[in-house]
Parts: sequence; C-alpha cells; structure tokens
Amino acid sequence: MSAEPMPGGIFVSCGEISGDGYASAIIGILRASGYTERIFGMAGERSASAGMEILRDSRSLHLMGVGEVLPAIPRLLRLRREMVDAVLRSGPSTVLVIDSPDFHLPFIASLRSAGWRGRVVYAVPPTVWAWRTGRVRALARDVDLCLPLFRFEHDFLRERGVASAWRGHPLLDEFASVPPSRPSGDERRVALLPGSRGSEIRRLLPVLRECALLLRNEGFVPIFSIAPGISDDLREWMKQELRGMEIFEGEGRELLAGCAAAAGASGTVAVEAMLLDRFMAVLYRTGFLSELVWRLLSKTDRISLPNILAGREIYPELLQRKATPLDAFSALLRYLRNPEYQDAVHRGLALSRERMGEPGAREFWAEIVRSGTQPDAGRQRGVSA
Repeated sequence: MSAEPMPGGIFVSCGEISGDGYASAIIGILRASGYTERIFGMAGERSASAGMEILRDSRSLHLMGVGEVLPAIPRLLRLRREMVDAVLRSGPSTVLVIDSPDFHLPFIASLRSAGWRGRVVYAVPPTVWAWRTGRVRALARDVDLCLPLFRFEHDFLRERGVASAWRGHPLLDEFASVPPSRPSGDERRVALLPGSRGSEIRRLLPVLRECALLLRNEGFVPIFSIAPGISDDLREWMKQELRGMEIFEGEGRELLAGCAAAAGASGTVAVEAMLLDRFMAVLYRTGFLSELVWRLLSKTDRISLPNILAGREIYPELLQRKATPLDAFSALLRYLRNPEYQDAVHRGLALSRERMGEPGAREFWAEIVRSGTQPDAGRQRGVSA
C-alpha cells in the first residue's frame, strides 16, 4: 500500500470537456514551470496527460438541464462528500474549480461548512449575469477569486463585491497561431456538431442528420463531429446513427477550420467558430422542466456568446421547437448563398473577437493558482481586484 500523500498541492475539479481543456492548460504550464507538488482531483484525460492525478473522471458531471440533474442528485451528493473528504484529508494549498456551478457551488459551501479555510479559485464562474443572480452571494462568501472568461462578466462580478481577475479568454492563446480567415467561396463542406454531453447529443443528432440530407440535396458535403472525450458507448451509438454519413473524430475546431459553415450545439464551439471566422447556426434543445426554469430565471434573450459580445444576433439561435432540420438548413443556406449576409456576419464576428481581451490568460490563471496572488497586483479575500 502506498504512503499517505503529504499535505499541500492543488486540488482541481471540473465537469465539462471544455473545463478539462482549461484545467489541462493550467496544469501543463505549472508543470513546465517546475511545479512538482501534487495536483489531484476530478478531471479528464487531457488533465491526466498534463500531469494531474485523477481521483474521479469528470464525465461524472456531464449533465445538462434540471431534468437530467434531478435524478442524479443521490449520486452527486455521494460524489460531493467524496471530494470534500479528499480535500480535508490532503490539505491542498488551493482548490481550483472550473465551470459546472450546480455541483461546484454546493461543493465549495460544504468545504467551508466543514471548516476548511484554504483558498478557493473559481475559473469560468457561473453566468450570474444571465440568470440565477442570487449565486453572487455564494461567490462573495465562499470564493477567494473568480477567473471569468469575458470582461463584461468581470465587471458584473466586481460591481457586486466578488473578487475577480481578468485578462482575456484562454482560447485566444490556443488560436494565436490560427488567424481568422473567411472560407473560400467554393468550399462545400459543412460541419455539424451535436455536442459533447449525452442528452444534448441524443436530442440534436436526429435534427442534424435530417439537416445533412437537405444539405446533400443542394450539393454540400455535411461532416459530423464526434467529440473527443465522450464515452465509448455514446461514441458507438453515434456511429451507428450516422451510418452512411461522413464523420470526424478530432477536435471540433479542426473540422470548423476546413468547412464553409457549421450548425450545432450551443457552447464553447461557438466561440471557437467565431475565432476562426466561421458562420454557425446555434441549436439548443432541453427538457420541458429545464426550459421552464430558464424562462423564469433568465435575464438575457441571447444564449450564444458571440451574439452577447456583439450585442446583436450574428449566429442564428434556434431554440427548443425552432431547432428543427428545416430551420437549421435554412439558416445555413441563407449564409452560404447570400454574399451580403456573409459580409454582415463577418463584420459582426470581427467585433466580437475584439471584445475577447488580450492573449496570456492561461499563464495569468496559472500564476494566480500557483502563487495565490494576481501577477503585478496584491489581493485580499473578498475585495475586488
């Protein structure tokens, strides 16, 4: 039996595939800079490859909407207790949580209730500017520093007494070597991206499959993305459902770069499409209960971040009953066949990119996680920085 680990190090918890990407970037920078202490917790394959000890697979949190979360509550409560116990036993210097607020906010509150007084950093904090603004109180009470993705989030948090630090979106670093460029006029490939969460994929894949048939009839070449990091069972189900269709199993951004346009799930991929200067029709479908909660609590009419950054609709948002094969096809065809509309889209995308901040966010985050302070600035707990 191995010896008990010495106290110290960094505990990391993330639940989304995008969160695993952010975590792996931070961990890679820490390891490359000579950080040798223990980095452990819940994450995925990318974080493991970067040098993290995985206690639980982050796919445990691949949930979407109230309807999917409610049946999983007993399992999530057990998982929370396990993660709290792991922190209390090991005594890391910092707990870093990324996204997944339905799990992480109660997890942090449980840590504090159990008497843990260490430092908590929340990267990609909850979208309190869009809905459930009451969560600001929990952030101000329990979190030492938030690391949001966008300037408007940073300003919103600071104005409400939450400590926040911002430089730019980490994806800027990843796309620094791939400058945005409009697709060639004769490009016929169209990317179809049904997402990375099981319920999301099962709702959107049939819609996109029918859309693909319509695109084929017009001479286009639809290509389906099967996201890295999904379970083997889900991957095999998708391949069965997509028999006769062209599929791509690499990173979604690689597929986007080689296509004229895209349609797919709302989320990080829309930001990636924006950074590549690609048009995207954004689809969102969830259960009735989740839709009802969103309508009651939402404070924004837009869901796609490129649209929110620009302050207007650039990417068509096909929500719930509007997320149909014909609507997705029509949105794509409007872009692919209308040069004036194309020009308007690309002007809007350029404006959104300007509001992403400056490069260096990954190093900025890693230095904060490692040192406990912002680079070039001091900070006290609970005071905006």
